[in-house]
Amino acid sequence: MSHFSQILVYPGEYKNPQTGKMHKGETNMGGFMCFSWKDFVSGNQTPDDKINLGLHEFGHALRFNGVRGDSTDYFFENYFKRWLACAAKEFMKMRKGLPSIFRQYGAVNINEFFSVVVETFFETPLKFKDYFPELYKHTSILLNQTFANDGSLILNCREELMKQDASELSSDFNGAIHYNLRYNGFMVMSALFFIVGFFSLSGQGYKYPPPYILFVVAAVFWFYLEKKYTRITFHKTSFTVSKGFLILKGAHSKTLPLSHLISLAATYEYHTDNYGNTLKQESSAFITYYRDGDFYEDELYCEFSNPKFEQLCEELSNNFVHIFIKD
Repeated sequence: MSHFSQILVYPGEYKNPQTGKMHKGETNMGGFMCFSWKDFVSGNQTPDDKINLGLHEFGHALRFNGVRGDSTDYFFENYFKRWLACAAKEFMKMRKGLPSIFRQYGAVNINEFFSVVVETFFETPLKFKDYFPELYKHTSILLNQTFANDGSLILNCREELMKQDASELSSDFNGAIHYNLRYNGFMVMSALFFIVGFFSLSGQGYKYPPPYILFVVAAVFWFYLEKKYTRITFHKTSFTVSKGFLILKGAHSKTLPLSHLISLAATYEYHTDNYGNTLKQESSAFITYYRDGDFYEDELYCEFSNPKFEQLCEELSNNFVHIFIKD
């Protein structure tokens, strides 16, 4: 947690000089943490009340360290969106004042909710697992540790837990995503250099060197298009990411479990048809997924068939994939 360079320890509750309020602990985005030692020790001496000041504040530090852009747990930062997709339902219930096994303080905001979940995870893990098995599983993956049924701690378990994930869609959703190159800059630049080179060659003859340079530049842009162009197809329990547009189409493809899809983000653009009806069309979207120990983000150049795409998003969300749609 390289962002945090100072920890202040007070004998008991202390007054924050800026707010004038009494505190037991704080984790400041400026890079320091504060603790009431009395409450820090008390949290460890009572192991199953789901109140642990140390766990709570270091939960904040783990989250804030990545928010500030400092060196942090690579997996944690990239997987947090999927954890958030799983946690959102219980968090919203608490925001409405409904009862939960988590402390009500977690309803203040999502950062407090995460820290309260961390407290519950370490202090009453088996109860947590019984009530919220999915959230418990994703918390275990996020923190790379879990508890056996006898209460013993198991470390370095995230890969195995991800293999056990039973995410499933009702169908393969063919036709939910339509691919095109309407807004692709690589294609535009490649075509532009090729056309200029062609007319230059036609006018000056084949011995004139500049057209060949333009053809090379056009080929470079086309190569980047082939390298970056991405398609995704969904199956009931998996998805396939394919690279290549025309020449390299399908040359690099990888089928992964649905549990490895982290997020799908898209931005709608509004268009009007010839009858004055407002339509939604999509210029691009981004997918984030986990593969072979790394996280990847790829851009999709596509349009969406609304009914099928909306159903796809709903089912992905039900499988705790983070969905972000911006109108």
